[in-house]
Amino acid sequence: MVKRTDTTATYLYCLVHGKKSPSLARPPRGLPGAGPVRLLDAGDGFWLAVADAPLARYGSEPIERGLRDLKWVSACAMAHESVVEHFGRAGTVIPMKLFTLFSSDERAATHVRRARKRLLRLITRVMDRQEWGVRLSLDEARGLRGLAARSPGDGRRLGAGTGFLVRKKQERDSVRRLAERARAEADRIFGALARRADDARRQTPPPGDAGIRVLLDAAFLVRARRSPQFRATAHGLARRLAGEGYALTLSGPWPPYTFVAGPA
Repeated sequence: MVKRTDTTATYLYCLVHGKKSPSLARPPRGLPGAGPVRLLDAGDGFWLAVADAPLARYGSEPIERGLRDLKWVSACAMAHESVVEHFGRAGTVIPMKLFTLFSSDERAATHVRRARKRLLRLITRVMDRQEWGVRLSLDEARGLRGLAARSPGDGRRLGAGTGFLVRKKQERDSVRRLAERARAEADRIFGALARRADDARRQTPPPGDAGIRVLLDAAFLVRARRSPQFRATAHGLARRLAGEGYALTLSGPWPPYTFVAGPA
């Protein structure tokens, strides 16, 4: 909890674990209006990347108001991420959620010490690993055209009314077949990439643009030394699917946000 009587709080960007203190040479600026990024030694090889956050900007009420401003939230998220990525190059990081605040440095360090066992399990899980994001989407119009091109025609000569009904049924059947095939393709993609990862998580796909259906939104925890093979697999799948209306996009590497969020 942040004390309302204080003028600043301790903002926690991430935990860094390593054999020696991370370098503070040229760190990112961090959150707008916050103090310079600094390090707290929490023992057991843990350092906290923190900054002084003025409560006039980052207290409970200002944050609640700010959350209604997407531009402000985006700027804060990008600044937060830049600090996490900076220290990710120095050791294993456990990223904190945006707007993680403590009333003092002591409270932040105490919180970490109390969670030591859980944090060590997390470090073991994510050490020398990277998070990669994969999204698979389908242009439904292109998919239906491809399906029609591969389906043999009826060949019968039908009256206008009967022909209309037959075409409508064929359209419904095509939409159903495309949806079934798309779900199966998403499962195959996830399985193929999960076999090259240490852990994998499927997330609820976001809504796509008009006519575009997002079929798969997933995160994969990959050993750094296996990342080239993982990327090659993803790019190969993308090429195979490109002519059928599918688009597979790969993003990363990222700090392991997804894989430190759940219980250790």
